[in-house]
Amino acid sequence: MTMKIALFTDTYLPQTNGVVAYLCDIIGALSKEHEVVLFAPGEHGFSHERISKNFSIYWIPSSPFPFYESYRVASMDYRHVSALVSKEKPDIIHAHAPINLGLQGMIAGKRKGVPVVATYHTHYPDYVPHLLNGKLPPIFGEVGNLTAKKFVKHTFGMADIVTAPTGELVSELRSYGMKNVVALQNGISLKKLRCTAKEAGQFRKAHSIPSGRRAVIYLGRISFEKRLDRLLDAYKMVEDDGKLLIVAGGGPYLEKFKALSESLGIKNIVFTGFVKRPAVAYAVADVFASASDSETFGLTFVEAMQMGLPVIGVRMLGAKDVITDMKDGLLVEPGDTEALAKAMRLLLEDEKLCGALAKEGRKTAKRFSIENSMKKTVGIYDKLLKSR
Repeated sequence: MTMKIALFTDTYLPQTNGVVAYLCDIIGALSKEHEVVLFAPGEHGFSHERISKNFSIYWIPSSPFPFYESYRVASMDYRHVSALVSKEKPDIIHAHAPINLGLQGMIAGKRKGVPVVATYHTHYPDYVPHLLNGKLPPIFGEVGNLTAKKFVKHTFGMADIVTAPTGELVSELRSYGMKNVVALQNGISLKKLRCTAKEAGQFRKAHSIPSGRRAVIYLGRISFEKRLDRLLDAYKMVEDDGKLLIVAGGGPYLEKFKALSESLGIKNIVFTGFVKRPAVAYAVADVFASASDSETFGLTFVEAMQMGLPVIGVRMLGAKDVITDMKDGLLVEPGDTEALAKAMRLLLEDEKLCGALAKEGRKTAKRFSIENSMKKTVGIYDKLLKSR
């Protein structure tokens, strides 16, 4: 059944993060068969943009969020948003990581009798200090944690169905007293993860990445919650002239982590800045590692697996859901820097194990294709519409 889907998000292009990457991929998949209308924060006032036959965007006026680079906060204009929902007459409203704009869309849907789905992309209790640049005193962090949980219960409780990308998050949301929660794995477009030897060579040259060294790469946003300090500490324990750490990505903490690497005396390291095509960065590395313990999905783990890299992650949330320890990657305990260093050393020095994990990783990546995610998403929509 063809349907009209209104998507609401509080983060979208030109911002770059896991939610934005997923939205770009899922919209591309959904709009092949269904009509998609996206409501997103805009940088230049209100506008309506037709992207393709089945995809258009309402850009809602927004302002920069003062505590976090590149994040924007949509204006509170419920009357306007509600009128647009009435005009578009969607069959389904789906809010992704709702805060401000997503909340307005959910309220409009509930009042107009439109079925509402909400996806829990962001682990809000972890992101209270994150959005305030990691500068909250511990006591305020605890208060913020409780407030975040109340916000989650109240906001997501309005939805007819709440989806979360991992079983662990489903259980956590149910512990808040929510009963309408189901697991729905995110997905990515695996087809875009291609890179020629020439492209990899050009990337290596552009960023002065030396050849002939075993390289571990972190790729993602360079920000507070990604725990780059732990990754740098772990790499320092294993660094020698035969090894290299590549830190690929941009973000508000880039200069801070550059300074930290210098203070630690790390010499064999390259910071590339923002990478437009992740595939070319993965292509010049041998191992992918992340010390983040707040990933609700783990997009970069799947990308790295698809590109043939063994991966190292923290035994939490999305990483734990994607990686099976010693089968398609390695898992370490949260905060255990020595274990992270040991995992790096093992994979950087044992090429046979790397090959075995990488082979299984490619199989794992196929489970997280955007096509699989879309089919499950549409199944939830169909079930909800039939129940109405």
